[in-house]
Amino acid sequence: MKLLKLSDKEILDIVFPLAEHTENSWNQKNYEGFCLHHLKEKTEHIFPKEEFNRQIEESYDIYGYHEIGDFVALHRNPENIIVLWKVKFEKRKEPGLLIYGFTERDGDVFIEGCSYNA
Repeated sequence: MKLLKLSDKEILDIVFPLAEHTENSWNQKNYEGFCLHHLKEKTEHIFPKEEFNRQIEESYDIYGYHEIGDFVALHRNPENIIVLWKVKFEKRKEPGLLIYGFTERDGDVFIEGCSYNA
């Protein structure tokens, strides 16, 4: 598969389930599930379990669970793809912005990183 050569719809069909699983794992406070689709060589260095737990403690009571909302944009870089969605929060009326980076390694698609802005 050549991720960067696919249509926007084809890309979204591939990456949305990865992002949805990751958000659902966040909601369940499940670090292993959250990291399942992350690029393994980066996960331990960029997002250790202690950081996951710290972020859960700091923000889960404020925002509650996350749900991927409307698609905003897809941006192609030479080495990866960035996808933006609105994110719905359980405890906040206004949506935030969910940002995911995806890359391909040996024919598989992985999450390079993800964040939200509230």
